[in-house]
This record gives sequence, C-alpha cells and structure tokens, in this order.
Amino acid sequence: MFGKCTKAFSLIELMIVIAILGIVASLAIPAYNDYLTRAKVTNMISIADVVKAAVAEDRGINGNFDHIDASDPVKTFEDLGITDPVLLSQAISEIRFTKEDDYYMSIVICGDSKGQGTPDEDTVDIYFTGTYYSSGMKWGCQYTGNSKYVPSSCRTRYEPTIYGTLSKPCERVGEEPPDHAEDTFESGFVPGD
Repeated sequence: MFGKCTKAFSLIELMIVIAILGIVASLAIPAYNDYLTRAKVTNMISIADVVKAAVAEDRGINGNFDHIDASDPVKTFEDLGITDPVLLSQAISEIRFTKEDDYYMSIVICGDSKGQGTPDEDTVDIYFTGTYYSSGMKWGCQYTGNSKYVPSSCRTRYEPTIYGTLSKPCERVGEEPPDHAEDTFESGFVPGD
C-alpha cells in the first residue's frame, strides 16, 4: 500500500548550508568590526565638537586662550566648564591642547588602540587646528591612522610640515596613564582650512 514518505535534508545539503553560512560570516564579521571602529572614531569627533565649541565660546568672551593650559588638560576642562572627554569614550586616550598665540590653537584627540579595537598602526588620532576670526573660530580637521575609519568630514591626512608638529606624538596607552606634558608647535604652523 502506501508507504510513509519522509522528507529530510541530506548530509550533503546540510554541509553546503553550513559552508555558505561560514563564508557569509567570514565576510560579515570583519565588516561589522570596521563599522564599530568607524562609529567610535565618529564619536570621538562628536565629543571633540563640544570641546571646540567651549574653546570658541571662551575665546570669544575672554579675547584670548588663557584658559587653555597645555600642561594641564584637566584644569583646562574645568576652566571651560566641560567634562574631560577621556571619561566619556574608551576610544580616546588623551586630549592635548596647543596654542600658538591668541589666534591659533590646536586640539589633538589621541586615540586608544584598545578602545578603538585596532592595531596601533591603524589607531586614529584627530588633529583640529583652530583660527580665531572676528566672526568666530574656524576649525580644520586632520587625522593620522587608517583612513577607512575616518568619516568624510575629516579626510585630510595630518602632515606636520603643513600643519606644524607637536613636540610629542600621541602614544598608545598601556597600563600607565598618559603624561600630560606641555605640547608646543616646533615650526611651520599654518591653520587648516
């Protein structure tokens, strides 16, 4: 009479499905990790926008950058009335300030390779160069690190010969907290566009 008909997947069909899933996962996981790192770098820039606004407001009110203390960023944040961004993001290891005079200054957001989830050579540091005009501050944005993690709003690679050099580059933070030694421009500072 009528035999029972069973429908099931064969071992070969299951192996093919598992192989396809493995291929998709091998492509998706690195892309997802890159996406996460880009989001962390974008967050660094968003956090820096708060710092830039506070610096610009302080410069507009006081007529100088006297509240910017390159040797003591913590005091600078207190004077500006904002929270230290290092406390807000694991992707940031430290913030550095440099002031040339009452018209030119820079903010360096040093990336943390552990927080960004990248090797040291790919870790992104962001350099903002600010110029004060009577209409307010104009900021340029440059970066070091891997360009695939940097948003389009900051796609100019940092060139010390064009933008000036810092006496001490960003260091990758290990167990020791970062040293907030005073950073100064050595030469060739031209404000960013």
